[in-house]
Amino acid sequence: MIGHRFREILIFWWRHLGPLFLVTAPFALITEATQWIFGPSFVLPDTEGAALQFSGISLAIILLVRPLAEGALYVQLSATSNSKPRGLLACIAPALLVYPPLLLTYALLAIGVSLGWMALFFPAVWVYTRLCYAPLLVILKQQSPIEALRQSFQMTQSQQWPLLLTLVLVFLTYLVMSSVVASAILGVVSHTTAASLLAALPISLMSALVNIAVFRYWSLSQQSGPSQAD
Repeated sequence: MIGHRFREILIFWWRHLGPLFLVTAPFALITEATQWIFGPSFVLPDTEGAALQFSGISLAIILLVRPLAEGALYVQLSATSNSKPRGLLACIAPALLVYPPLLLTYALLAIGVSLGWMALFFPAVWVYTRLCYAPLLVILKQQSPIEALRQSFQMTQSQQWPLLLTLVLVFLTYLVMSSVVASAILGVVSHTTAASLLAALPISLMSALVNIAVFRYWSLSQQSGPSQAD
C-alpha cells in the first residue's frame, strides 16, 4: 500500500502543477529576496573549526513566513482535491485569519522535532509523523494549537508506520529531484544569485510533495477512518 500511496502522491502533484506553483512560487521568491537583501539565513563554514554564520533578520523572516506559506498550500490542496483550485489571495486569506495559532502550532511542532533530533534521527521523524496533521487541523478545522497537536497524535496512531515510511520515501525523492534540478541550473547559469533564484522556483514546487503526502493521509483518515488509511 505504501507504493500505491506514493504513486498517488506523485500523480496528484504532476496533475496539479499549475495550482501548486501559483502558491509555492511567491513564497519562494520572498525567501530568496529576503536572503538577497539581508544575507543568507545560514552560511556553512569554509574551514574546519570556523563558526556557522547566519543572518538573524533573514532567518526570522523566513520562519515567520513559512507557516503562512504552508497554510496557503494546504488551503490550495483542499480546494484542488475538490476540483476547485483557488487563486493566490484566496489561499492566503484563510491562512492569515488563523496565522497566530498556526504560527504557534509550527513553533510547538518544531520544538517537538528538535527534541527528537537530540535523541537521533528516527525519533525526530516519528515525532513529525505523529504531529504533522496539526497544521491542517488549525487551518481547515480552526482548532487551537494544543487541541490540534493532541488530535493529530491520536489520528496518526493506527497509521503511523505507513505514514512515516511514505514521508521518508517522499522526502528522499524530493532530495534527489531538487539536487538534480539545482545541479542542472548551476551548470547552465553562472551567476550565483540568478541560479539560486531560478532553482528556488522548481525546488519549492517539489517540496510540496511532502505536504501532499501529509494531506493525502489526513484526507483518507477523514473519509474512511484510520483502518482504511493504511
